Amino acid sequence: MLVATYNIQWGKGRDGRVDLDRVARTIASADLIGLQEVERNWREMEHADQVRRFMELCPDRYVYFAQSVDVDNSRKGADGRVDNRRREYGLLVISRWPILVTRSFPLPKYPVHGHLNDTSILLETVIGHPNRPFRFYVTHLNYLSERQRIIQTRLVVDIISDAVRQGGPVTGPGVPAAEFGSDWIALEKDEVPSMPSPAILLGDFNMMPLSPEYDILTGPVSPDYGRLAEYGLFVDALKLAGLKDTEGVTYPANDIEQAKRIDHIFLTSELAGLVRRAWIDNDADASDHQPVYAEIEW
Repeated sequence: MLVATYNIQWGKGRDGRVDLDRVARTIASADLIGLQEVERNWREMEHADQVRRFMELCPDRYVYFAQSVDVDNSRKGADGRVDNRRREYGLLVISRWPILVTRSFPLPKYPVHGHLNDTSILLETVIGHPNRPFRFYVTHLNYLSERQRIIQTRLVVDIISDAVRQGGPVTGPGVPAAEFGSDWIALEKDEVPSMPSPAILLGDFNMMPLSPEYDILTGPVSPDYGRLAEYGLFVDALKLAGLKDTEGVTYPANDIEQAKRIDHIFLTSELAGLVRRAWIDNDADASDHQPVYAEIEW
């Protein structure tokens, strides 16, 4: 199973062109993808509904969009009729297998004087892999403030670690389809998936390895034993593949001194032994970020 994360900057590549077809070609080999900075009717341009366009470009895949920012974009015609539309910006999951259930969790965000600051979310999905389901999380943390990222990462750990105990969006035994009309919310038994323990967390975290936020997710570094990924924390797929904390660039920027490794694929500890390889695609040019991949035996 090949998973990938890619901040696509709404499809704007290194050459300044917006080209969603190029994005789709870049990630075509992956089975499960988390995209960040996907737009829906945010600006006037071809394929302004980028979610619809990705559905067209990936007709054999399951697609789910979660907006982190949602503002009014409605129009009222001369006849008084309202065209109800929204300007949306957020996260997209593209999966070879069904996306069984989803939930979105807003993460804390506070105004910063003189700076634009947008809302971050954690998107939770359960992927219906035929071997066994697993949780798949996508996020895009605050770009501006380390302090706010620290608050966000603590909440991310709490949400993911408590998800199995809470169960899915609907819990219970389910009911036969014939009884749907007698219950206010009814699902058949096999439509109420349990919340599986294994989880993958990926996205644009806007944090470097060795940062305080990174330590919150992956555990502190011991001078004697290295990084201590305690139960409930995560391991970094690129680290498992042999990349050092100071190696790798996923956000090249224009200045080599500003180049950073801020896009990550994390896994719960029971998946660590299943990672076969992981890498950064340094040749991709469909965005200002580089995609990150991990091949996982599943």
